[in-house]
Amino acid sequence: MPALVRALPLAITAALAAVTIAHAAATPKLGTFKAGKGQVQLGYDLKFTVDKGGKRIKGLVAHVLERCDGSSTSTVTTVGPDLTWTVKGGKFSGRKKESSDGITYYTTLKGSFTSATTAKGVIRQESIVAGSVCDTLELKFTARRG
Repeated sequence: MPALVRALPLAITAALAAVTIAHAAATPKLGTFKAGKGQVQLGYDLKFTVDKGGKRIKGLVAHVLERCDGSSTSTVTTVGPDLTWTVKGGKFSGRKKESSDGITYYTTLKGSFTSATTAKGVIRQESIVAGSVCDTLELKFTARRG
């Protein structure tokens, strides 16, 4: 019986290591990843390109709903393509700031590649103009290469 008691912690450690490896992020394949309607929470579509040996996301474009201060209705906004995010260890995360025509945009993208051809994450855009804020909130997505 003592041998079984000694072996149990090793078995538990091995099982936990296998679970950790199963949930580890993957290195993405180069190419375009897309999420269609139903794969973007409160959105219509999302796409981006992975390049630089799977180390960079660029060309992000998403059509999602946003709500502005004082409004009870949502409108469709486009998250634009001029930003890049670094992919490290299959994960990406960052909040980027842009300004154009008196509007300041903060775009957040974070998530991971669950396989070489699938990414899961959240996207958010906040825009500020003349003190008024429009916000998409954090929207979950699943994008597949294809």
